[in-house]
Amino acid sequence: MMKGSFLQRTGALLWLLIIVVLSVSAVRKGVHFDTSILALLPESQQQPLIRKATDHLADSYANKVLLVVSAPEKEQAQQAVTAVAKGLAPLKNIAELSWQAPQDQQTLTALFPYRFAVLSEATRARLQQAAGEDQLQLALQRLLNPLSGFALDPVRDPFSLYPDLLLSLQAGLPIKIENGLLRLTAAKEPSYLLTLDLKAAPFSMPVQKKVEAIITPLIEEQRQQGVTLRRSGLLFHAAAGANQAQQEMSTIGVGSLLGIVLMIMVVFRSLWPLALVLIPVLTGTLIAVAATLLLFGRLHLVTVAFGAGLVGVAVDYALHFVCESRIEPEHTVRKLFAGLLLGLVSSVAGYAGLALAPFPGLRQMALFCVLGLTGAWITVLLWLPLLRKHHTKAPLAAARWLDRWRNAYPHIGKTPWLLPLMLILGVMSAVVIWQGKAQDSVALLQSSPKALIDEDRQVQQWLGNGSSAAFLLVTGSDLEQVLQSEERLQPTLASLQQQGLLGGYAAVSQVLPSMQRQTDNAALVRSLYARHWRQLAGILHFSDDRIRQTDARMQQDTTTRLTPELWQTLPVSKAWSALIIHDDEGQVASVIRLKGPLTPKLKQALSQLEARQPEVHFVDRIGDISTLMSHYRGEITDWLLLAYAGVMFMLIVRYRIQFWRVVLPPLLASLITFAGFLLLEGGYNLFNLIALMLVLGIGLDMGIFLSESGDSDHTWLAVSLSALSSLLAFGLLALSQTPVLYHFGIIILPGLALTWLLAPLMRVRAGKNSGELSQGELQE
Repeated sequence: MMKGSFLQRTGALLWLLIIVVLSVSAVRKGVHFDTSILALLPESQQQPLIRKATDHLADSYANKVLLVVSAPEKEQAQQAVTAVAKGLAPLKNIAELSWQAPQDQQTLTALFPYRFAVLSEATRARLQQAAGEDQLQLALQRLLNPLSGFALDPVRDPFSLYPDLLLSLQAGLPIKIENGLLRLTAAKEPSYLLTLDLKAAPFSMPVQKKVEAIITPLIEEQRQQGVTLRRSGLLFHAAAGANQAQQEMSTIGVGSLLGIVLMIMVVFRSLWPLALVLIPVLTGTLIAVAATLLLFGRLHLVTVAFGAGLVGVAVDYALHFVCESRIEPEHTVRKLFAGLLLGLVSSVAGYAGLALAPFPGLRQMALFCVLGLTGAWITVLLWLPLLRKHHTKAPLAAARWLDRWRNAYPHIGKTPWLLPLMLILGVMSAVVIWQGKAQDSVALLQSSPKALIDEDRQVQQWLGNGSSAAFLLVTGSDLEQVLQSEERLQPTLASLQQQGLLGGYAAVSQVLPSMQRQTDNAALVRSLYARHWRQLAGILHFSDDRIRQTDARMQQDTTTRLTPELWQTLPVSKAWSALIIHDDEGQVASVIRLKGPLTPKLKQALSQLEARQPEVHFVDRIGDISTLMSHYRGEITDWLLLAYAGVMFMLIVRYRIQFWRVVLPPLLASLITFAGFLLLEGGYNLFNLIALMLVLGIGLDMGIFLSESGDSDHTWLAVSLSALSSLLAFGLLALSQTPVLYHFGIIILPGLALTWLLAPLMRVRAGKNSGELSQGELQE
């Protein structure tokens, strides 16, 4: 029968009501999971236009799925393209497929009316040198050679200016039209491109499953026929991360739970203690999930995978209650309250360190864990005293056995060499740590399989694409100013391209010159006609009337301008308009996309370019994130030192001069673990430092509970069971293939194990039976 005062029952019912309200509210709002890799990245601290451009480019990449069909023979590859396109038909509701070249000629002729105002850079250079003599000779060569392959118009464009423009626009394209298909020119064997433009978010798990359910069988089907189908797109990376997180969530959560069940059954040999232990864990998890969904709207799967380790920590409070109630059934909560409170504060402080990093994903993980621990703690205080079945004292055999092993353990009061040995280990570890190198690579966040990364990289390389996270942003008060700035940049970018530093670039001004540039171009064309038209017309045997008509047409057409409004109505603008960015304050910017690898030399050259021209911004999102990680790594280091100082102050107030007995185990364990990790891995990162905060927060629980209970054998049992449950959770976390989770687990696992091994060394003395210490002895 349930027992307890009216106040206890009221508190328990109120807590139940809070849980029900939170759960119902979360369900009504909707349970949504997030698989976005971008959610793990730091929030941008750049100016709005740069942030908007970054988001815009990321979205344009995110919504595309690229497929490349390759085969040894051209006919085989082309047949495979048709088969793959047919196989993709079921996706028409969620994606638009493009795999054939457009049939009309509108794209090729769209810019013809502006042929005298829109010139290629090569044409401009020829018109500016030798009074246009080179352009005259080129035009004659094409006009008089029937096999030139150029569609020429000797009346409207006698100097062949428009073919030059078309050639310049197509020169940087890695695609040519072959039998109506889009062939990649950079691939060694015949390879053809198919593009899916997603109509839904690529991070939607149903969308991911639908796309993969179609494409995965197609890959295998084509492989059996000797055809390779390669993929590129954020959707595949998000799906891989989601699948991995789901697997690890099951492994970590279920593995921890099964381990705890087995542990409780072996120690207590009863199902009821198991229920008492699991109830706080389940309620804490329920509260964490519900509150996170209400506050964030979505629950990231990496949060769930990391939160699965919460099982191993949240179980601590219940284990202490169950163990202590076997020897102190009447006033269990009263006796444990101070230790439980200090344990919660230390653990919450450790998890709260996650919130200091600028990663939205880590902040969600911090909130999830803090709320889960707090929920489990409140459940232990309010529900377990009412759910306990009896008040019979029944010491546990496991406690006596574990205590005999502990009594045979050396401890610092009776073993003179123990303290010098720990000091030597601490100093040696500190020296290794002092010489350790930081690793702030964004690759730490990459969880996709290597094969998928290589496949994606190959497709992007064939397309000549650089990273969408690195580009130049040119700002101005209006588009005309931006285009003029781009045009001033083009010679510098062309120089970098000639030096081999830059693979190429794509700028709006290449297809939409500024009004000033168009006026200059028209003047060059009029000068070309004035100097060479009569000569060319004589060679072509034009009549005087034809000469005058052509000259009049030129005079008229050189006044035609390609305005931004007109340009946006042309088919050619579709692929370029995404590079123009507008903000809410009327500012305009354009993105210059960079092609090829972003080498250190190129980054240095672009940074120098940015320094010289205030309207140009070199945006390197990956580099910025690495710099930000480095900055916050320093802040986390300061916070870690501050956390130790704060904990020491709290423990000094509570335990006076004996506080070191509580602090030394997690401190020494952290130093040894961190030094060993540096020796094995060669460097550390932000996530390792956050993990050290968790070692401090969770590890302090052991010393706090032992001190609060007077070093009793049942408390030592509870501490050992709690350590084992945490090791189960974080031990599995150390096996994770998700780099963020791995870098947590690889520190927490040995750190907690060492803390548990070091904790018995710090005791004052063992009692005769229960090993109890008086508060007077503790505070001596």
